[in-house]
Amino acid sequence: MVDEQVRQLFQKWYQSDLGRSVLERELSILEQQTEGSVGYFAVIQSPLMDLRLSKSHIKHQIMLAPLMELGASENTIIGFSNELPVDSDSVDVHIMHHSLDLSDSPHDDVREAARTLIPSGRIVIVGFNPWSLLGVRKIASNRSLAPWCGRFIAPQRLEDWLKVAGLTLESIEYACFRPPFRKASWHKKMARVGKTLELTHLPLGGVYVISATKQVRSHIVIKPRWKRAKVRVPSISKPIVKEMQD
Repeated sequence: MVDEQVRQLFQKWYQSDLGRSVLERELSILEQQTEGSVGYFAVIQSPLMDLRLSKSHIKHQIMLAPLMELGASENTIIGFSNELPVDSDSVDVHIMHHSLDLSDSPHDDVREAARTLIPSGRIVIVGFNPWSLLGVRKIASNRSLAPWCGRFIAPQRLEDWLKVAGLTLESIEYACFRPPFRKASWHKKMARVGKTLELTHLPLGGVYVISATKQVRSHIVIKPRWKRAKVRVPSISKPIVKEMQD
């Protein structure tokens, strides 16, 4: 269960210069990941009260929140991430936007999200990377403030959880390489540093976006091969005229 105060701290942080910059990049990648996706249901978990996927063709986008909040979108349902109020094999896309960073039971949350996915359904996870400048900043920051109060789960650990949940890793993308300065002026000055780190293609981005699919083995029904019975049937001869007269 996510504490209400922690959610509010994250919502406030996303209104800061650094938070807006991170969110802009995250939304850009999420739109790329879900562009052209079709289906009936998408479940979105996020500390934000509303997060829309404008390039997706999925009919219903549902926000999941642990409690009712003032200003929540009309498509919000209440439930816990480790006990989703959703039927099994019913969700086409499941977005976990930093919900694991705020969770008390992230491993159970991944397994529960996998349960709700349809065969070939997709899960997209956005998380903070502990092996980044953002992760270094967390060490020297106040852990009672967002986003430093989050878990910062290592992507390698998350990959293991996905395998256990029966999900196949499709891709992992890193973003937000700039040093995490709070003020926008310093953030822009460090653009060159961030670009240089991004060109190294090392997994050092402050945010990672992992995409995985639910692969279900198809069972081929093998029908028995019936052998034709070899039964000799004696030929029936037509009675001759003499036999008919007798």
